[in-house]
Amino acid sequence: MNDKERMERALPLLLRMKDCVRKSRMRSDDNGKTFLVLSSLSEYQSRIGRPATVSEIAHITGLALPNVSRLLTPIEQQGLIERVKEGRSVSIIITEQGNAVLADQRDVMLEGLGRALGELGDDELETYFAITEKILSSLEEYCEEGGADV
Repeated sequence: MNDKERMERALPLLLRMKDCVRKSRMRSDDNGKTFLVLSSLSEYQSRIGRPATVSEIAHITGLALPNVSRLLTPIEQQGLIERVKEGRSVSIIITEQGNAVLADQRDVMLEGLGRALGELGDDELETYFAITEKILSSLEEYCEEGGADV
């Protein structure tokens, strides 16, 4: 199998995974928008080590800046996030209540993921995790260098 054939085989798998995540998010009351924002905030903070700004949320979620601002307002009104002004920028912090909502929504997604991963043996799981980490790291690096978003 040559490089092009490998990529042609890998892309539909990646898109199918993305579609499964989207469908799982759609089961929530707001079509997964709250989960998308909260999980993006949580992942960003754990990876970068600080809260995200509104423009960073737009970048990591792929949503337009005005849409993110509109999306944050009801989430803030529900007490799931708070805005903290730091100089000229505004950081978005997940509240305890927001973390609880995120945990509940993650449980729904983890249920399906657990079912899928349960099909693999221990050695297969370790191989899957190692390969997936390697692929994602490379894709993230490519995207940060200005390559097309996947």
